Amino acid sequence: MLTRLCLVSFGDRDEWYAEAHLAILTALGRIPPPCEVVVATDRPERYRWFGDRVRIELLTPERIEEWSGPQRFVWRVVLKAIAEIACQTPAANFLYLDVDTLVRRPLDDLLDLLQSGTVFLDKKESALSRRGGDHRDLWKQVRGRSFLGFPIDERTEMWNSGVVGLGAANVHLAEKSLALCDAMTAAGVRNRLVEQLAQSIVLRSTGQLREAAPWIDHYWGNKGGYDAAVHAQLATILVRAMSIEDTIEYVRENPIRGPLRVKPRWWQRYWRRS
Repeated sequence: MLTRLCLVSFGDRDEWYAEAHLAILTALGRIPPPCEVVVATDRPERYRWFGDRVRIELLTPERIEEWSGPQRFVWRVVLKAIAEIACQTPAANFLYLDVDTLVRRPLDDLLDLLQSGTVFLDKKESALSRRGGDHRDLWKQVRGRSFLGFPIDERTEMWNSGVVGLGAANVHLAEKSLALCDAMTAAGVRNRLVEQLAQSIVLRSTGQLREAAPWIDHYWGNKGGYDAAVHAQLATILVRAMSIEDTIEYVRENPIRGPLRVKPRWWQRYWRRS
């Protein structure tokens, strides 16, 4: 069956598009055919190098505003794009990747699991009630409440949503996640993690949620370390004038490795404020 791979990128920061190129290339080297790559973006020219290997879902300013919803919640744009693209025809298994991901293992067995009904998020973090910072603020807003029939209590888990995997029979869960996100924001919940919580709740409710982390690295916690390697690989690809097929092979044979999360030193926080 067709696999539909989805990424979302909008805005001006060059590193997001560099990361997205490596995410796509590592995926193309690990996904068995047939595969379709769809990128929702307001900068289609940034993906011109891929030619017809990438299909663009254009995010116009009007579309971004509409998809952010009445609360102008930027992360709703990403969730709306996931829901729109996952449910497109023809029916397909669906895999969403944040731009700061790298596929490091063949995905054949993951796709087999998708077809058997397993759903994936990047990885389990913890119970929402046990986290600090923004998680604690979110917990205070939703504790003991119910949205669309989903109760939120001490057992409610937060999963990282940097990877989302849905079999063709389960793509409706993306729309269900969007509906839950909208229900929470309409009820006055204000937090950057609402979209993540909505997907965690809906996908976990299936009883078949697993971590995608064994197949896919999500380096959000060490972008500085990985971005240097990403730019080095893109520079090599550029100066060697590689074709896409040669680039896919090069990236597959030269995987970027490193710790996925690095705790900042106290003095680094000081210099960032200076």
